[in-house]
Amino acid sequence: MTVEACLAGLLLLSLAGFGVLVWRELQHKSPKSATAADRQVAPKIAAAAKQLDGETTAILKLVRGYIDAGERYSVTLAEADRSLPKLATPAEIGVIVKFLLAENNKMQNEARELKKSLEQSKSQIDNLRSNLAEAREMGMRDPLTSLSNLRRFDESLAREVREARARGRALTLVMADIDNFKKVNDVFGHKIGDEILKMFARVLVDNARSSDIIARYGGEEFAVILPGTELEYAMQVTERMRSQLEAKQLAVSESGQQIGKVTASFGVAELTAGDSCDDLVHRADAKLYEAKCTGRNRVAADHAVAA
Repeated sequence: MTVEACLAGLLLLSLAGFGVLVWRELQHKSPKSATAADRQVAPKIAAAAKQLDGETTAILKLVRGYIDAGERYSVTLAEADRSLPKLATPAEIGVIVKFLLAENNKMQNEARELKKSLEQSKSQIDNLRSNLAEAREMGMRDPLTSLSNLRRFDESLAREVREARARGRALTLVMADIDNFKKVNDVFGHKIGDEILKMFARVLVDNARSSDIIARYGGEEFAVILPGTELEYAMQVTERMRSQLEAKQLAVSESGQQIGKVTASFGVAELTAGDSCDDLVHRADAKLYEAKCTGRNRVAADHAVAA
């Protein structure tokens, strides 16, 4: 098999893997469960799949043409092999040799053209991969705060729980919720509410490490995954988040109207041996509810389970 044929085979295998990825992306969400971000990204993934189908068809056609040309060349060599013993004069042999040289040159030209076309197609596929990766990233981000969305949170938490168990390291989850957020929206409007959500997201990010995962869990609720972090240190980090938010003096930029103090409540839970992802979320959420019920603007931690 020639180098060009090997290249074609490898490229087709790559395309097959890419096609599976596109298919999984398209099938990931049902129409009923799709979020606004999913609906925004879906056309881009569909377009990538359509372009991929076209590229695959074109490459298959190129490879088929190259194989056909190789078969024709093989037939020519076989005919020459049969004819040469029957030829008597140097002139007759010269004609056959010139014909074979011409056919060989033609075959080499076709091989060069195939290689060039395959390289162009590979470049197109690389672009499609990049576009799909960009679309998938958009589908994993909350468009307002640019934090991870619920889908990425679920994937990240499952991954970090597996890592924590495999490496025997700690893992803590923080659930956070802005206090009386509905009142802020009712009094100042959703535009100001959105700005407060973005501001709170920045507070969380500013107090997190690069290895931490911060997500907008839904509405005004956020989640922070702290890999390799035990409960006591997680409480210190969470308390910094709480106090920095409370200390901010907020006002409407256009009018200067004072918004007043905005606070948040936090629930903290550390992974235990028997926890599933849902168990960990439930325990952190239960502590968040406790913080809300005991006065808000506080951190409640699951000490009993951690002990």
